[in-house]
Amino acid sequence: MRTAVLMVLFAATSLHAQDSTSYVATKSTPIRTAPVVGASATPAVGQLAKGATVEVTARDRDWVRVRLEGWVRESDLAIADSALRPLSAADIRSDPLGTKGKLVQWHVEAVALQTADPLRTGLAPGEQYLLALGPGPEKSLVYLAVPQPLLAAARSLPPLAQVTVTARVRNGKSEPAGVPILDLETLTRR
Repeated sequence: MRTAVLMVLFAATSLHAQDSTSYVATKSTPIRTAPVVGASATPAVGQLAKGATVEVTARDRDWVRVRLEGWVRESDLAIADSALRPLSAADIRSDPLGTKGKLVQWHVEAVALQTADPLRTGLAPGEQYLLALGPGPEKSLVYLAVPQPLLAAARSLPPLAQVTVTARVRNGKSEPAGVPILDLETLTRR
């Protein structure tokens, strides 16, 4: 799991100083995306528990922006990257240079974890990759290079597991078969 850092706002009246930059919530308080001005309250996006420690990063009237560090299940998160594009495998194959480095989020069928051989250009010999079909109903063959931190999750998948992946395009059309190669960033079983 990774730590998630969340930028949030909440009422300063529910804080007391712990040291020069850290504060502790003195009561349970809603977390908002912006200060409440007049009668126009922004919706609460969460709840800060009594006793939670936060770091104040900005002030606006009687409101403060805080940084909060905590733990959540990785499967409950998606990468918030403006580069995330709705690209299909066909889009990637048709413009391999233009899509290099693009981030995609796909639903794929993981066929099997494989080890690259010298015939798989674009993958290092011995590199682990998921042979997958997708995205979605497209059912194209794709190679998903698996980084070390995700190897245990990839090994635990049964054949033909339905997974959601976030991956970055490494090679849109690898030789000799033209299969796209993507670098896996997240892997969640559906």
